[in-house]
Amino acid sequence: MWDVLPDAARSIVKELIIHGPQSRTALARILRLSTGSLTRLTKPMVDAGLLVEGDVVHDPVNGRPTRPLDVAAGEHCFFGVKLTADRVHAVVTDLRAQIVAARDEPISDHRPQAVCRQVRELLDELSDGERTPVGAGVTLGGDARSAVQLGGERLVDSSYLGWRQVPLKSLLEQALGVPCVVKNDVAALGHQHHWFGAARGLRDFALVSIGAGIGYALVVHDHLVTAAESDLGMFAHLVLNAGGPMCGDGHRGCASAYLASGSIVTAAGQGLRRPVTYEEVMRLAAEGDKACLGVVTEAAAALGRLIAHVATFSMVKTVIVAGEGVELARVAKDGLDRALSANRRGQANSVDVLIEVDDFREWARGGAVVAIQSFVTGSD
Repeated sequence: MWDVLPDAARSIVKELIIHGPQSRTALARILRLSTGSLTRLTKPMVDAGLLVEGDVVHDPVNGRPTRPLDVAAGEHCFFGVKLTADRVHAVVTDLRAQIVAARDEPISDHRPQAVCRQVRELLDELSDGERTPVGAGVTLGGDARSAVQLGGERLVDSSYLGWRQVPLKSLLEQALGVPCVVKNDVAALGHQHHWFGAARGLRDFALVSIGAGIGYALVVHDHLVTAAESDLGMFAHLVLNAGGPMCGDGHRGCASAYLASGSIVTAAGQGLRRPVTYEEVMRLAAEGDKACLGVVTEAAAALGRLIAHVATFSMVKTVIVAGEGVELARVAKDGLDRALSANRRGQANSVDVLIEVDDFREWARGGAVVAIQSFVTGSD
């Protein structure tokens, strides 16, 4: 039935998925539909079990008894995957992106067909033969939207996986046997926060991810701004201090030079005169080690400047900080806030900074969310 739903019916489902059970009166008002049109659209979905009616309550708008509508969230499951350079992170979720099973494991063979087989094996293990997904979403760094187009097939480039012009969507659909969506991982994480995460209910926000790389996603007027990978890649090399340290690409004082985990580890290792991990740098900085605290303080100030630039250019009031390097924002939150305020003409609290957890399951959940969005809206 989903395949033949009109756009107005899909809007009803989207509203219920994101905001939860609502009365018919409230839905009609929010979606600007007549009560007759709403009844006509929802009745076949209730009859088919796509929507369910709750217990009788009194409508807060008119006080009349009503049975709120909701989606049958547990009746549909989705498969989400995040690919890193060396691991596959996978989750199975319901229609509201609630994780019902999760697992990650090392990539055993980096060839595209082998990775797709491994993803299928993970799906079989997580589903137990009982939860067959209606869609899957796979995310990875790089341009996973349209690196090259040939004969309608979207080909994917991924430098850290060693892939060049890989028809990943078709390979995945052959391996999994369900419709698949392939997305840039930061974009998918932005979608996840927009529908189900920290930015739910916001029409405008930005997301900055820090870790091995620096990523950026922007939602304006309820829509994620799409961009080519070449444009997104420039964000990591936005100059924050022309006299600052040099990044691996030879740019001085850019966001990557300050915030990439490799840059932080290298700078701290030079101060300590020994190899060090990112986690150790954060721990030592929190304990007051001078070398690590100096590196982390400088990086946090750079992050504050970066967030200030994002908020000023895009005019959003909320910026989410995520990624495997997000501990930096917690350890040196005061320094981040001072730099943010200083670069916003001293206006304290002019930007709401939300610091998210470091959990690759959230990235995999982003894959499930783009599959849910495709399922609900009927488009990638």
